[in-house]
Amino acid sequence: MNWLSLDAFLTRIRPYREAAALALDMAAVALAWQATYLFRLGFERWFEARPDYDHWVMLGIVGLYAVFLKLFHVPKGMWRFSGFGEVKRLAAVCVLAGLLAAVAVLMAQLTKVPRAVLALHPVFTLMALATMRMGYRMLYEHMRSRISGSAQEQRRALVLGAGDAGRLLVAGLQHTQGWVIVGFLDDAPHKQH
Repeated sequence: MNWLSLDAFLTRIRPYREAAALALDMAAVALAWQATYLFRLGFERWFEARPDYDHWVMLGIVGLYAVFLKLFHVPKGMWRFSGFGEVKRLAAVCVLAGLLAAVAVLMAQLTKVPRAVLALHPVFTLMALATMRMGYRMLYEHMRSRISGSAQEQRRALVLGAGDAGRLLVAGLQHTQGWVIVGFLDDAPHKQH
């Protein structure tokens, strides 16, 4: 795989990251709805046993999840830094949106939508959303290690001061694994170029 091309592509789409993340999240919610039906009904009855209005229910649930994802600022999170905090926000979104969706479906008396699907859909959605983020983070870290030529995590450093102390710091860091010097910052005009 050409890791530099992938890195260039990810850099080009960075301005659209939030919209792309929300679109991928909404697709994951829809796929989780399908997977929940598949889990509940099996392959034989996956499509036949669904009510005629199921696609409208799914679209409503996807829209509801999109609102909660925006309220919790989930699309603003950078996937390459996904961790436990992001998973907690995703869990809160799935619990609240799933509960509200189940209440809305039951209050609308859409009795042909299985209650098991309403109960399991937030779990499937949480697994899908968290897996997407962790998969992206793994891909990103692997790509970065391939580009840098090191299996070790690379930490970038910006050195404040371009004088003797800065040069000594750089000399020390160059012999330390895992550090890449990206530049110097100095307020002296004759040291800037």
